[in-house]
Amino acid sequence: MAKLYMMYVTASLFVKFKKPTPLDKPVTLRARVKEVEGNRITIDCELYSGDAICATGEIVTVGVDPDIFIK
Repeated sequence: MAKLYMMYVTASLFVKFKKPTPLDKPVTLRARVKEVEGNRITIDCELYSGDAICATGEIVTVGVDPDIFIK
């Protein structure tokens, strides 16, 4: 059985800004898991204001053993 990690750290974060994001209106962030490989998870996301995409991004996280932070 694969090991389950309860703590993840950011390995990389890429953001592409497409349009200015209004500060006075609600925004919606949609994210989905793109790939799981071992303890690495790649997530794609989009930031919307209304129907307009203001930014897109990709995050790679790596599962780590929380015990390494206790030492």
